[in-house]
Amino acid sequence: MADKSKDDDIDDKKMPLLDHLVELRNRLMWSMAALFVAFVVCFGFAAPIYEFLTMPLVRAYAVYSQVYGTQGGMSAPRMNYTAPQEAFLTYLKVAFFAGAFIAFPIIASQIWMFVAPGLYRNERRAFLPFLAATPVLFILGGAMVYYVVAPFAFAYFLSFQTTGSDGALPIQLETRVGEYLSLIMQLIFAFGVCFQLPVLLTLLTRVGL
Repeated sequence: MADKSKDDDIDDKKMPLLDHLVELRNRLMWSMAALFVAFVVCFGFAAPIYEFLTMPLVRAYAVYSQVYGTQGGMSAPRMNYTAPQEAFLTYLKVAFFAGAFIAFPIIASQIWMFVAPGLYRNERRAFLPFLAATPVLFILGGAMVYYVVAPFAFAYFLSFQTTGSDGALPIQLETRVGEYLSLIMQLIFAFGVCFQLPVLLTLLTRVGL
């Protein structure tokens, strides 16, 4: 009977189910610890991070003013919140999102260290480029939203404002902090996932689909 090549060997030694569960628990604990530490650190910078996320809206106001000019009767652009706890909860969400982004390399490495021993060496070499490309493509998708899509999309939304001339009531955008965060994070996540399409198609091709 022909021997398998060394490239097809699995490095993992046989382990009982309980040992696998203990290892999984340890990996999860390290991941949660990294996420918690990153969350605590990011909460201290939640306000600057949120200001950074609002820059697409600021640029949208700039584009809007260039296209439509300054319309009389409009108050200065601002953001508001309608519930006493809304700003605080928004900062918590900002800290969580930023913490998850910072802790992602550690979480991904813990997942990889748990899964990799059960893979053949050639399988590990095949998956590593895709694992490296995934965060890069996600960042590119988020950057496209932040720098290209969102400013022009928000400028278009701002075009629905009216001054309320001829007895009509004015319509003006006054964005809530919580709703804006939800919208910008949904856009970043959606574009980040869409930019994973090359990875998905390449994996499907490699498995013969």
